[in-house]
Amino acid sequence: MSFFRSETMAYYQIIVPKESAWNVFNEMGKLSMVQVVDMSPDEPHVNRPFYQYIRRADEVISKLNVLEVEMLKYKIKNLKCSDYQQFLEKMSQYTKDISQSEDKWFDLIESTLDEKYSQLIEQIQNLEQISVRKNTLFEHKAVLIKSKEVLGPTYYTKGRNVAINPQIGGIPEQQKVAQPLYNLNYLVGVVDRLEANRFKRMVFRASKGNAWIVMSDIEYSRIDASLESGNLDSDKSAAKNLEKQRTVFLIVYTGGGQDFLRAKLNKICDSFNCAKFVLPDDPQLLVQKTLELDRSLDECDNLLRLTAGKIKELLLEYAQIQPQLKISLLEMSKLIMVKEKALYTNLNYLYQKERIYIGFFWAPKHIEGIASYGLHQLSVSQSNVSVGQIIELEPPEKVLTPTYFKINEFNNVFQEIVNTYGIPRYKEVNPGMFAVMFFPFMFGIMFGDIGHGGVLFVLAFLLVKNADTLKKLPDFAALVQVRYLFLLMGLCALYCGIIYNDFMSLTWNIFGSCFENVPDSEETVYIKGCTYPIGFDPKWYIASNELNFFNSFKMKFAIIYGVSQMIFGILLKGVNNLYFKDYLSFICEFLPQLIFMCITFGYMGVMIMLKWGQSWEGRTDQAPSIINAMINIPLQGGSTEGKPLFDLESQESLQQSILFWSFLCIPWMLLPKPIVEVIQHYSGKEHEKKPSKALEPKDESKEALLPVQSSQKSINQSALAEELRLQLIQKEKEKEQRRKQLEEQRLKEQVAEEDLQNDQPQKLLPKQPEKTGEHGHGHDEFDIGELAVHQIIETIEFVLGSISNTASYLRLWALSLAHGQLAKVFFEKCIGAGIEDGNVIVLVIGWPVFLHCTIGVLMCMDLMECFLHALRLQWVEFQSKFYKADGIKFMPFSFKEVLTNQPKDQ
Repeated sequence: MSFFRSETMAYYQIIVPKESAWNVFNEMGKLSMVQVVDMSPDEPHVNRPFYQYIRRADEVISKLNVLEVEMLKYKIKNLKCSDYQQFLEKMSQYTKDISQSEDKWFDLIESTLDEKYSQLIEQIQNLEQISVRKNTLFEHKAVLIKSKEVLGPTYYTKGRNVAINPQIGGIPEQQKVAQPLYNLNYLVGVVDRLEANRFKRMVFRASKGNAWIVMSDIEYSRIDASLESGNLDSDKSAAKNLEKQRTVFLIVYTGGGQDFLRAKLNKICDSFNCAKFVLPDDPQLLVQKTLELDRSLDECDNLLRLTAGKIKELLLEYAQIQPQLKISLLEMSKLIMVKEKALYTNLNYLYQKERIYIGFFWAPKHIEGIASYGLHQLSVSQSNVSVGQIIELEPPEKVLTPTYFKINEFNNVFQEIVNTYGIPRYKEVNPGMFAVMFFPFMFGIMFGDIGHGGVLFVLAFLLVKNADTLKKLPDFAALVQVRYLFLLMGLCALYCGIIYNDFMSLTWNIFGSCFENVPDSEETVYIKGCTYPIGFDPKWYIASNELNFFNSFKMKFAIIYGVSQMIFGILLKGVNNLYFKDYLSFICEFLPQLIFMCITFGYMGVMIMLKWGQSWEGRTDQAPSIINAMINIPLQGGSTEGKPLFDLESQESLQQSILFWSFLCIPWMLLPKPIVEVIQHYSGKEHEKKPSKALEPKDESKEALLPVQSSQKSINQSALAEELRLQLIQKEKEKEQRRKQLEEQRLKEQVAEEDLQNDQPQKLLPKQPEKTGEHGHGHDEFDIGELAVHQIIETIEFVLGSISNTASYLRLWALSLAHGQLAKVFFEKCIGAGIEDGNVIVLVIGWPVFLHCTIGVLMCMDLMECFLHALRLQWVEFQSKFYKADGIKFMPFSFKEVLTNQPKDQ
């Protein structure tokens, strides 16, 4: 019954020697059933003893992530771990095989990685510098070649007052005429391709049209080809990202070399981060410079290949497969460091005193033997390790016990639906157990269709069948997690579709109709003694009152189902009250709520079934109105208008009793409980001061789960542990005393402030006794006003909620009707007319439209809508009747969970 109620939890104290703390917590992490309590939650992490280890682990993980990114760039396979539990087991065995202690892996990985990482970063920086230099050289060469094409051979004539190459395009005719009168100056370089047009406009505006500019994009095929020849596929994109795509520009302007316009153009180039180059004045120098750039480019190509080869060599060392573990060295190192970080994080939760650590943890009661055996095996396998002492204690007061359920792949998704709303209170009835049944069925009522439900069921079945394969695919991993939810949703939708006898707006006439047609008439008559085996008779879908009939059925069925589910939720509340021995809530809340719901909306459900059970053929005008009957109960004192459902006198007498008891239930819910709690409070029955037992053994006669080893060292540790425990008790008392003093001081200041505002003498208000409970909401004071307000809200919420929640269940009818009508419209408008007329063209055009509408609207949009409405009914209408949802989830210290949930954003 661990899924019906949470597992029984126990609170333990652990005292462990400093030198064996790592080994003990390493075993606890493998056990995955221990939640360590933070002894100093307000203490900054930087002040904790193992902060440096955590920081070092983060640095190592960060470096390993860099290596992993580089492996992706160079297309080096990094074999990942697929089963973390198996990795932990194999890692322990592998460590034993090589005769190495598990706690030595941290330093070994860190020291080895530091050297390799420094070399890798150096080579990566060299590669980037070489790539930058190569880009610069290539752009310089492109500038020289483009400038020569634009300016032509006459550029090198004396005075530079020459024409432009006519094949490229030149200066306007007016400037050609005036050209011999001026010296022409040139400014060449490269600018980012995306900024080229804006750069051109800026030059034009700054020069007021007196500068002529030519621009041409650089072709990077030479760089790309060289990178590919060096097997550096990834560096092609790296080079392009490092240096943006560039455009060559050539600016021709008149004037002296040091004039104002040249300075302005230089400023524009600097603002656009342009690279400027110098044009040689001599053609021989131009040829020589071009050859020099070619030699430099060849040298860069060789250096790129050598550097990339060195990087690959370093990365391949970490890509080596570890034969025992079947994963790469990089993956092994990363998993070990993630594990170490989690271990030291939990060690930080302990309290350090000289040579020992002391701490507390929660664990399921049933693992006592497993934990004892595991730590005993540790002490046997490593004789130099003292496993310390574990003692079961009474849980601290005012501390919530964590909630833990044994879950598997099937019920995990249903439990997550419940946990999303709120974690169940410790030992509270778990709504997740009932979500397995109720949630898919409510979805099926709204989505009921043989075709659509069948498609969903088949898709979910394929997910279940191929789960192991699909788990490895990132795109399907999330769907695999909810495969059983979809399977039950599809099954329930298929079942409800069979009941509705609805297959994509068509009916199945498998068993033959119980109605026969009257010859020469559109009427049908019922065949006496005939009962359709399952679901609705197909003749109802061609009846003139089809919509009214199905409206009536689905609406009434939604009411019956909703009221039944809410009454069941109230019964679960009573079960909780009895389990927690909260007899006051059982008498003053559960009983009146159950009576109120049963005699009001439960009575309405009974009336619906009684009306269904009678034949009104030929006298439909005499059928009683259930809505009017329910309205007349409070408005007309239970009197009946028109024909009664059963005996008039009996029905009116019953409805008058219903009115009396329903009104009586309201003060029954409202008054007794707060009155009794106030009496109990002032009589001191529930608020006697009790000494804290948080640090006292639960049973002094009971031996420790793991007694310390018999040695003088262990005796000293035991004595030191006892001394530390006494110090912690004293520290807790002092902390409680300081808290009380601060609270009293706060009250004094508050009273003084209020009295000053009211200009009245100061008065000290007596401090109320501490109280924790259902109505305290975490406050220590007992507030009668707050108690009364809380009970008023609870009563109003239930009474009004019973009405609104019942109406909310009508969404089962509304969405079911909408789904059926949508399917009918899509069929009739897309392919129905074509089938009826035998028009092939209409079928060819309409079939794709019908298919897209069915998949897009019904199988996607409507499916999601029904899912969300079922979620609302599960959370609000059902769970609110008994579910507190104020628990805390059991979060065990688990290496498997830590490794499974590690970030995978690389």
